[in-house]
Amino acid sequence: MSQPQKRPKPLAGGFGGKARQSRFRDSTRSERSSNYLPNNWRDRIPAPAIYYAQHLKLSPPNALGWAQAPCPFHEDRNASFSVNLTGERGAWRCFASCGGGDMVGFHMRRSGMSFVDAVRDLIGGAR
Repeated sequence: MSQPQKRPKPLAGGFGGKARQSRFRDSTRSERSSNYLPNNWRDRIPAPAIYYAQHLKLSPPNALGWAQAPCPFHEDRNASFSVNLTGERGAWRCFASCGGGDMVGFHMRRSGMSFVDAVRDLIGGAR
């Protein structure tokens, strides 16, 4: 019978060794922290009723807090776009196949920003 082969020992820094560690050391603190958001960012974004009223022509909300508007993402003559004005996340849904999501997703799609940039823009507008 043959002896089982031994596995090579990992380098001192785990798999990837010093090359992996140095990649993190070379980046500056501001570069690493630029992708982070404050822990309370959800508390700092504007209320959905205020935000959506600034960007859409809304009908009065129904008993569950949903209001309708023409969809801003496609040519729309009827109100096929609904937003939840009372919910914490500001859910939205287009019933003409544009999709749905929360207020941050709406802002991302409307402005073309990344998630972090969209949240920072919303926080800045909430001050």
